[in-house]
Order: sequence, then structure tokens, then C-alpha cells
Amino acid sequence: MEYTFPFNNTIDLKEFLEDVKKCENEVFFESTEGDKLALHSALSQFILYSICNQPQLSANALIRCFGEHDREILLSYFE
Repeated sequence: MEYTFPFNNTIDLKEFLEDVKKCENEVFFESTEGDKLALHSALSQFILYSICNQPQLSANALIRCFGEHDREILLSYFE
């Protein structure tokens, strides 16, 4: 099953990315322009840090994950 959450630029990004590593499946950051970052990748994580320093780039972005296990890990960031 697929789950999407609106990206919140105010989350603790370091903690979030540590939890992404615990996910069984890939987790994606998706911009409104259609760009996708696979967040298990160190390069994508670096790019996400850069994006978060420019909030206009993360406006209306989504986090997409797959599976109930991964949703449970990430849910607290989006409640």
C-alpha cells in the first residue's frame, strides 16, 4: 500500500532521515514540479537539506512511502 504525506519543512530533518533508514521500502520526496528524491540515497538526502534551506522549493511537496511498517515509522512527522 502507498501512503503520501504533505512535507513539513519544520520537522527535525536529521531525525526524520534517520527514521527513513529504518524503512523497509524506498521513501520519496516529491516536488510539485515532479522531481523525486529517493531518500535512502546519501546524495538525495544532501539535496533535501539544501531544499529545506529554501522553503519556497519545498512548498506543497510530498513524502511518499510504501507499506504499513514504513507508514508507522514516519507517521509522527506528519500528524
